[in-house]
Amino acid sequence: MLQFVARVVLAVLVLGSTVEAKTLRVAIPTLPSLGLNPLAATNLPTLYTTGVLFDALTWVDNGGIAKPQLAESWSAKDEHTWVFKLRPGVMFSDGEPLTADSIAFWINFMETPEGAAWAVHAEIGSLKARAIDPLTLEVITPVPNPFLPQELSLLRVMSPSHWKKVGAAGVYASPVGTGPFVMEKLEERKMILKPAPKGWRKPIVDGLELLAVSEASQRLAALLSNGADIAVQLGPDDVATVESANTKMIAGREPAVITLSFINVKDGPQKDVRVRQALNYAVNKDAIVKTILGGFVPVASGPAPSVAFGFDPQMKPYAYDPAMAKKLLAEAGYPNGFKMVAESYTGTSNYTAFVFQQVAADLAKVGVTLEVRSVPVGKYARGIFSGDWDGTAVAIDYNTSPSLDALRAFRRHSCSWPKPWYCDETLTPLLNKALQTFDIDQRRELTKQVIRHQRDQASAIFIHDQPRFDALSPKVKNYRITVGYIPYAELDVTN
Repeated sequence: MLQFVARVVLAVLVLGSTVEAKTLRVAIPTLPSLGLNPLAATNLPTLYTTGVLFDALTWVDNGGIAKPQLAESWSAKDEHTWVFKLRPGVMFSDGEPLTADSIAFWINFMETPEGAAWAVHAEIGSLKARAIDPLTLEVITPVPNPFLPQELSLLRVMSPSHWKKVGAAGVYASPVGTGPFVMEKLEERKMILKPAPKGWRKPIVDGLELLAVSEASQRLAALLSNGADIAVQLGPDDVATVESANTKMIAGREPAVITLSFINVKDGPQKDVRVRQALNYAVNKDAIVKTILGGFVPVASGPAPSVAFGFDPQMKPYAYDPAMAKKLLAEAGYPNGFKMVAESYTGTSNYTAFVFQQVAADLAKVGVTLEVRSVPVGKYARGIFSGDWDGTAVAIDYNTSPSLDALRAFRRHSCSWPKPWYCDETLTPLLNKALQTFDIDQRRELTKQVIRHQRDQASAIFIHDQPRFDALSPKVKNYRITVGYIPYAELDVTN
């Protein structure tokens, strides 16, 4: 009898634990095409994936304020030297303790030929670091940088000892970080994760599945059919559908401006500033924002989103003026217009294609034929990092994440990018002066001058601030849109 009771109790416990186990399923556009090395890429889709496996010294809130993660506190010793105090007791998922040497290893590794080729080096620039003691890290910048704590949120840390054993290739199969989850299995379209046994912050859910669903409509369908609990990167047209289905739409803004950026390192009409200005006058951006984006975001006045440090509210967008567009095109020698090709990557939000279709329709009215080619994210990444572009324009954002400093976007949209697509040497002295100014008020004024210069030179067709639409099941709790990542450890899902 006692044995029977024991078996019943055991069965109840097993069944109970199975019923109560909670797995959160998130439909994202794609898994990283460049692997799971968190330093190889900083843009989408890595924002949805590497942040769950790896931590950084800081994370950044929606106001652009750096918050503690692996670092508990920090201070500027002088204009070039920062000191970070690390969180004690943190371990990598392979059991290696996190120390100041762990982080110094990666900062200094960025200066090697291999590390310098990674995206994070291009994003944060050259740094030097040393461990003062096991939990105190000193970081030295070549130029003053008041936003270093925010920018170091891009440096997600891997286990140095694991890296030395397996190298870059091994990281994809067995990533080792300090994040709240560890990878259990990686399939072609799915990443399955479980809580990190040695993690310093315990997630609420018992499991996490990241589902690669390329089309926004399919991500929404997965949510509505209970195949996913969260669907990211939807669009304003989905708001009514989501809310009528007893699911919830979270609308917010990314700290970025959506543009059609000109590739002026190539020969073509786009090298002439009059042509670039003309194409800005030719596009009815107010209509795009009202009809396609539902008025959720403002029209862009230039290369800085309205939430960015250095944004100038006095600077107005290019007016919709087709007559002025035709006049400038004629002055530049193109009275009958011309043809151009732009590239955009697949798997973006569902409104993106409509925006660029309308841009093309508006340009056609002034004689310019724009072909927007949708390319896979891998080819798009090769354009960004290798300069491998087929056309003379690219659909890309001016992104100020993670610091919300408007100059962040100029890491890419200037001559300083390793493989620049838009390079304006006349801007370089002013840009460098702004980047080397530590005084926050002086830097703000210099940043406004940089933004005005780029706007007047029309480096891109500046279209709109970037919205974000994520939908979730009513079972999901604690969800919020943050700069640069999803706070998976805080999320809960009820059965």
